[in-house]
Amino acid sequence: MSSNTTVNHHASPGTPPARPPSSENAFGQLIRFWRNTLQLSQAQLAASVEAAPRHISFLETGRSKPTREMVLRLAQALTLGERNLGTLLLAAGFTHDPAPLDLTDAKNRALKDSLSMILAKHEPFPALVINPIGDIVLCNRAWLAMIRSTNSLEQFEQPAANLLDFYFSEAGLRQHIVNWEELACFLLLKIKEQHLLTGDSKLKELSTWLQAYPGLPENWAQRAKGARQVSFYDVYYKTPVNEEIFASRTMITGVEPERNASVGELQLHAFLPLNTATRQQWEGFAETDIPEHPLLYTRPQHF
Repeated sequence: MSSNTTVNHHASPGTPPARPPSSENAFGQLIRFWRNTLQLSQAQLAASVEAAPRHISFLETGRSKPTREMVLRLAQALTLGERNLGTLLLAAGFTHDPAPLDLTDAKNRALKDSLSMILAKHEPFPALVINPIGDIVLCNRAWLAMIRSTNSLEQFEQPAANLLDFYFSEAGLRQHIVNWEELACFLLLKIKEQHLLTGDSKLKELSTWLQAYPGLPENWAQRAKGARQVSFYDVYYKTPVNEEIFASRTMITGVEPERNASVGELQLHAFLPLNTATRQQWEGFAETDIPEHPLLYTRPQHF
């Protein structure tokens, strides 16, 4: 075979194509991307963060790893926003924990209106929005009606109504939930994993708090680890006036304005009926007179 002969190496039939290698220096590539976007030289960027141009070069090529302080200084020098800062921090191996999201803030009006429309469209089925530690920040009328049907509305009037407390507390929904142990194990494992993954102090406190509830199986982690689905959970419950078992499935959807936060900012919990009795009960919620509540969504003017 001559030296200039080209040999084609084809994968055998049925062999999947090789996956492209993942970036081993995402942080450096991001710094280079933003520096070029802003038309800055390495020397100019280095001067703005009080570093040597060689250090910027080493960061971009991956020869050096940044400290958290350097990431923050570079983000400031590149005039990056909160979301882009989160991207840089995660690329450098650090967590990003932005300030808690406040839906009453005017800058979050569009998000609140969008969530309100989703909650309204989900009527007459229950739906609500919670923060990372389970505090309810928005709900629809059907959720209030369901809580009322279990005589738990009084607990909902507490200053900080918490969905997890509703599920775990005897004063809440726990006494009505037929599959409580299964549900509690599943929810607690999700919280515990997030705490161990992020080191978040509030999640640690929440995990400890939930584990202190009486009646929780000692082997809760073993029981929950086999769960195949983490995007939904089922709840089977009875009401004080009806011994029939109502069955629902709750889909969990992450709502993360700061998508690079170590913990998702918000979660939408949307309930779906699993049997005819549940669907009929919830459809009847449309005729229920529900008083105004501070957590009830406000219908946007343009909706």
